Amino acid sequence: MTVPTDDLVVDIVRTLEKQGVPRDSYQLASEFDPEALARLVDSGGRSVEVRLEVQGVSLVVTNLGVRVPDEKPTTHPECPRCGLPVTAVVQLVPTHHNAYPYGCRVREDLLE
Repeated sequence: MTVPTDDLVVDIVRTLEKQGVPRDSYQLASEFDPEALARLVDSGGRSVEVRLEVQGVSLVVTNLGVRVPDEKPTTHPECPRCGLPVTAVVQLVPTHHNAYPYGCRVREDLLE
């Protein structure tokens, strides 16, 4: 792991601890890929904000750090193709949008 990834993991663990989530109740690598998250946040500058949930705690990750959002977490919309909850819509090329984590092709404004 690189130093930025280590710093990010430490920030996430400390934020979760402040929310009452004990360190031994989860494994970050099973929740998300810490190295990929660090690269994404690092590469996007101030324009990237990643929202994720670990052990029921919503987190916002930016290149400035990790925080718990002020607003209440919302329920995730269902994928119109498979009916499972969609946590993100990923755009790899301008004309293709895929629901995460299942990969179904969806319209780009599904989460708006």
